[in-house]
Amino acid sequence: MFFFAKRAMMVLLCCALLTNCATDSGNQLLGAGLGAALGGGIAALAGGDTATIVGSAAGGALAGWGVAKLVSYTSLQTRSAEDDQKIYGVTENVSDTLVKIRRGSSFPETVRPGGTVDIVTDYSVIAPEGTSEVEVAESWKLKKDGKQLTALGPQRSKRTLGGWAAKAQINIPKDAAPGTYVIEHRVEAGSSYDVDQSVFVVN
Repeated sequence: MFFFAKRAMMVLLCCALLTNCATDSGNQLLGAGLGAALGGGIAALAGGDTATIVGSAAGGALAGWGVAKLVSYTSLQTRSAEDDQKIYGVTENVSDTLVKIRRGSSFPETVRPGGTVDIVTDYSVIAPEGTSEVEVAESWKLKKDGKQLTALGPQRSKRTLGGWAAKAQINIPKDAAPGTYVIEHRVEAGSSYDVDQSVFVVN
């Protein structure tokens, strides 16, 4: 009887710490973490230990992002090669293929769990004279509090020279923890790559 009472006290203590020690970053994980901690506590009562409780709490905060995916994807050319040369001040023929992200963006700025976020990567493809098209890989990483939650892509396509906009939509898990999320936009072509970031808030 004492054994089970001790286990129960450990579960209650764990939940109290999650509640009372919440900071700004802690509050962001509390919604998913508390439920996972309670689940881990039940497992502890069945014969688990404190490490099981803590591990369950940490894993629960990220679990929902395993099913995140690109809901839709489109791309279109937005600028000619000549327009891009003016933007970047390129007046001579380049010797290697280059990709440059002008801007990565995501909207809406605020979204609720279970919603969707649109992401756009505006980038340019520059290549040596005589090159008609270049194979490009577009990808995105989703991060929170410095940790990667999921990776999306790559989307591989052949692009003519000039400016392009890659538009995609991602689903937000229903159990997503509140807080600020970072989208890392990445474009690659050969040995050239470029990276930009955008943010959105789940509340």
